[in-house]
Amino acid sequence: MKANIRFWGVKGSIASQASKFGSNTSCVELDLGDSNSIFFDAGTGIRAATQNRIFKSLNLFISHFHWDHIQGLPFLNGLGRDDIKVSIYSGFEDIRERLQHLFDPRFHPVSLKDYESQLEIHHFHPGEKMELMGLQIETALLNHPGKSYAYKVSGRSSSFCYATDSDYDPVPDEASRLLHQTDFAIVDSQYLSGDFLEKADYGHSSFQRAIDVCAEHRVKNCLLFHFDPNYSDAELENLERQAQDYSQSKYSKNAPKVMMSREGLQIPLNL
Repeated sequence: MKANIRFWGVKGSIASQASKFGSNTSCVELDLGDSNSIFFDAGTGIRAATQNRIFKSLNLFISHFHWDHIQGLPFLNGLGRDDIKVSIYSGFEDIRERLQHLFDPRFHPVSLKDYESQLEIHHFHPGEKMELMGLQIETALLNHPGKSYAYKVSGRSSSFCYATDSDYDPVPDEASRLLHQTDFAIVDSQYLSGDFLEKADYGHSSFQRAIDVCAEHRVKNCLLFHFDPNYSDAELENLERQAQDYSQSKYSKNAPKVMMSREGLQIPLNL
């Protein structure tokens, strides 16, 4: 199955000033073609991701409910159209209650009940596996304040893992299994090392730790993601250089290929 990984938002915490890396918060699409897509998180990037598009199947897997991962959901183009089904997946048992808060009329003019006819809300248990459009979806908990979930999508030929918002210290066993030998892994790289030491309890990672995790799990392609919104383009370019140098100097021939995520980046994937 031919697919594309498409990045619509790569910043953490809050949307930032205009940048060559993009300004929107977390949103990644696995575009399966023929108007079928799986989205991972609904940060501000999901608004642009769904503009001027009609989906046969729109599936959204939410890692967790911190604002930067859900604040674009009320602006998902297509909400309010009964001919478009939106399936939302989460490992949080109170997913419906959390969505009701997001669409509370005190904070948003349209309530969740007005979208009930087109929404399908699914709760899964940590570690649960499911089948979706001929692909296997695996789930696992990550280390993050309030919990966060990682997802792995596997086809016959390759695999893709979305595992952001974690300090990876340690990597829980189930998440370790998901990351092991995956072809592409999107990993939390919010901080340069100096900032990470000051914010070690925030539930995020430095680029060094993200690369170490990918190397330890024999990930082929390490996609750095979820950058501090305060970083300038120059700082992010410095992070990119440092990350590639670090990977090569520490792991040499066994180094994963390190890439910076950025809005507009598309990666072809043969699942």
